[in-house]
Amino acid sequence: MFQIKKIDILFFCYVFITTILLFLSDNDFNKFLELFFTRGLLLSFGIALIFLDAKVKSTFINLLRNCYPILFSVLFYTETVYYNKLIFNNLDNYLVDLDSLLFGFQPSIAFSNYFANPIFSELMYLGYFLFYIIIIVFVFITNFKLEKEREELFFKLTSSMLLFYLFFCFFPATGPQFYFSSPEKNLPDAFIFDKIMHFIQKAEQPTGAFPSSHVGISLIILVFIRKRAKTFFKIALPFVFLLIFSTVYIKAHYAIDAIAGIIYVPIVLYLTSVLYLKMPNFKL
Repeated sequence: MFQIKKIDILFFCYVFITTILLFLSDNDFNKFLELFFTRGLLLSFGIALIFLDAKVKSTFINLLRNCYPILFSVLFYTETVYYNKLIFNNLDNYLVDLDSLLFGFQPSIAFSNYFANPIFSELMYLGYFLFYIIIIVFVFITNFKLEKEREELFFKLTSSMLLFYLFFCFFPATGPQFYFSSPEKNLPDAFIFDKIMHFIQKAEQPTGAFPSSHVGISLIILVFIRKRAKTFFKIALPFVFLLIFSTVYIKAHYAIDAIAGIIYVPIVLYLTSVLYLKMPNFKL
């Protein structure tokens, strides 16, 4: 017997919705075929995991089966650039104006110019990089230590990510690293994480600036683990605060993006709770 979990339905629905958005968007035909083929592979992989997990007793396969949409989130994030201009073109100029209105200057430029010390830069780059580590640790703790709540927590984290990505589709913004030119967009030198940060930047796409999903998802994970994994919460808390500032420092986001990411958190948490209650399970 195969169980179609809530997270599977969420995954299939998201792929279906964004495929429609791809059809409606103005993309190069070869790029469209590439994205369409990639979606076929993702769907095939997801379906294969569902069936394989029901047939084979494997801790690794079970882990993949429980959280595969989270693994695909990096791809889902970057591909929003191909269907995020159905309504508006990039709205960075409004975000830049809003930052100037709120602060009287551009925080994403001034922050790294004023604090250009390599040691401080290293700390900021570490904070941004830890976003990925926090997600990985959360996945393992949830899968192996919070088994009774595993399905709900994975569903809510996945749906939180996808809600951010859907928002990007209707409110496109590239972020300071793409909007500004050199030298404004250049990053200060650091040490170990200097090359890692430049590698991450090169892999980025001009999309997903507002609101900051890095800020929002990190805070959502903190909410999930506050009472469930207190040691992890205490360790992660200072790094999440570091991460929030780092998103502006490395010019991935405007200050208003980070603020909006914080404001977006309770809205997303409410919507994910509603989705989880409404979404059915199926057994085949």
